[in-house]
Amino acid sequence: MNPGMPNDLVRRALMKATLACCLGYSAGSAADEAYPNKPIRLLIPFPAGGPSDIMARQIVQVMSKNIGQPFVVMNVVGAAGIAGTRQGALAAPDGYTVILGGTGTHTTNEFLYSKLPYDPEKDFIPLGLLYKAINVFLVSAESPFHTLQDLIKYAKAKPGELNFAIGAIGSSSHLAFEKFRNDAGLNIVAVPYKGMPAAYTDLIGGRIQVMPNDVLQALGQIESGKVRALAVTSAKRLAFLPAVPTVAESGFPDFEAVGWAGLFVPANTSRAIVQRLSTSLIDAMRDDELLRAMAQRKVELTAMTQSEFASMLKRDREKWAAVIRAANIKLD
Repeated sequence: MNPGMPNDLVRRALMKATLACCLGYSAGSAADEAYPNKPIRLLIPFPAGGPSDIMARQIVQVMSKNIGQPFVVMNVVGAAGIAGTRQGALAAPDGYTVILGGTGTHTTNEFLYSKLPYDPEKDFIPLGLLYKAINVFLVSAESPFHTLQDLIKYAKAKPGELNFAIGAIGSSSHLAFEKFRNDAGLNIVAVPYKGMPAAYTDLIGGRIQVMPNDVLQALGQIESGKVRALAVTSAKRLAFLPAVPTVAESGFPDFEAVGWAGLFVPANTSRAIVQRLSTSLIDAMRDDELLRAMAQRKVELTAMTQSEFASMLKRDREKWAAVIRAANIKLD
């Protein structure tokens, strides 16, 4: 610091530097003003062709029109998204690496695993939410349970008699049902499967009584009439399943248990670049053509400001930490 600077200017400079540090931003530079002047890498820690991969690619295509540079997608797969997310955490904070994150990588893995090679809070700056993945609780079409309250009454009368299927331990759908089971005070036995096809076979055959699943994955089975949807885990009913109530409507006010996907940049990325990317994302989420394309997939995009997204992440961490600890779920 220049020793000739007046004391009040010194204090202001120090306060500005401290604030930037606390928020995970770096100071601006001339490079920020020219940003972006080359392609931006979108690092996806999930397999190519999956739902989040497909939707993220479509969204950044629209962002590229707004921001003036293309996004180059790189899939880095491994360890439930941990490998790619770690690579994102180590990337240069120059705005040329954007990371796709989700419920697992940024809100549940830190509680499911004893140690992560990155810190989901300190190593990233959230840009914004892309969409929420809704879960649904299913029973066989032949099941005597027609409402969630039917299931609850039976489970309370005969604790430990009912089973529920888990397609993937620690998944959004698994944790959604664990939260419901905990909130309702039910003893329903978890049965892990190595994938959803076998779980559906046993659900339809009556060997498993209830199963949570991503609603878009379950839609075909629901429409076929082979399974019955008791409730969805979103805050409001879904337009394409208007007759299916929410868990909140079924006796659990404020219940919401959904997965999500969003965009992040490495910590210490400058405020100017973060703002440029965040604004571009929000603008993209309002694009009519993109909204129509997502509506055809029955996906509702959810635009959020940075602060709204950060608040959601905080609430999710607290929610899932409590659920995971209560159920004693560990993946290592």
